[in-house]
Amino acid sequence: MTKIDKIETTLYRLPLPEAVEAASSGVMADIDMVMVRVWDSDGAQGCGYNPLFSGQGSALVEIINNVCTEIVLQEDPSRIEWIWHKMWRRLHYAGRGGPVSFAIAAVDTALWDLKANSLNLPLWRLLGGFNPEVKAYAGNIDLNFPIDKLLAGADRSLNDGHISIKMRLGKPNLKEDLSRVEAMRNHIGSDVELMADANEAWRPDQALRALRALREFDLVWVEEPIQPDNFAAYAHLRNNGGVPLSAGENLHTLAEFAALISAGGIDFPEPDLATCGGITPWMKIGHLADAHGLPVTSHGVHDIHVHLLAASPNNAYLEVHGFGMNPYIEHPLVVKNGIATAPDRPGHGMEFNWSLLEKFRLN
Repeated sequence: MTKIDKIETTLYRLPLPEAVEAASSGVMADIDMVMVRVWDSDGAQGCGYNPLFSGQGSALVEIINNVCTEIVLQEDPSRIEWIWHKMWRRLHYAGRGGPVSFAIAAVDTALWDLKANSLNLPLWRLLGGFNPEVKAYAGNIDLNFPIDKLLAGADRSLNDGHISIKMRLGKPNLKEDLSRVEAMRNHIGSDVELMADANEAWRPDQALRALRALREFDLVWVEEPIQPDNFAAYAHLRNNGGVPLSAGENLHTLAEFAALISAGGIDFPEPDLATCGGITPWMKIGHLADAHGLPVTSHGVHDIHVHLLAASPNNAYLEVHGFGMNPYIEHPLVVKNGIATAPDRPGHGMEFNWSLLEKFRLN
């Protein structure tokens, strides 16, 4: 019987093309990237990765090396659900989310890539094979940009093949946010879809005022207007704000998504495989949304999320935002006329330039 006989975890710190800012995280100039590679006894291999804010990656490396590796080695690589639950049951007491979910996610993604590679299938076909063409949007991080640079970034996104763009909110003064949204809407016109992400910038009362003021700009959604786990407030805002809501990148479990959806607090659930524990729970969250008549979207890690959305009949949008990974992969995702296409290469199809990454290695 085929067994997993090797697992390797590596930490890199990658510089971003330029410093960017979001309301909840501040200015980011570089990111930590945790890479997990697994090999089975037949010689097949898989790779998973997880981006984090600078300085946070070492916690994941410790969890994977000290706990997950022991669990994964010598297991049957086809039993991904079994392995996921073994990792979760061993680790959940240390935190139902946070670094635990991030660490499990990196391993889980590597296992799915391994399985798809061993079957010579692209991941999206292995997961269900709905439609490889997925609607995409540019997930720009631009809160710190002056308006002229904000609009120049939108132009670059349009030139890159996007017809849907997201901008950031969360300035100290709501009037400044509104002036930036007005400038963006006037600049891109009414035919380009516009989303806005507040990154938890507001209290519920502030968010209600902001949502009502934003109604005139025809936004697809406002993302994370408040802290992620105030589900009652999300329901209140959804019922009274007049703008659709998106959230989920900071929810870490299937149970949290179930609570948010049951509260009636969301229009576009937005699970992130990197934060919710990997591909295994992400697909369950997508099915949960579908059962409630809701679309599903994604956050970051677009080279892998494109496969998950391509396997989901209720897919809405792929966020294209790769945390500066493009220089280190052989086939960066391409968007044409607002559509991203999941590749037909085996696995997730990402081929890393390991020699280029080596100079950023920390362990």
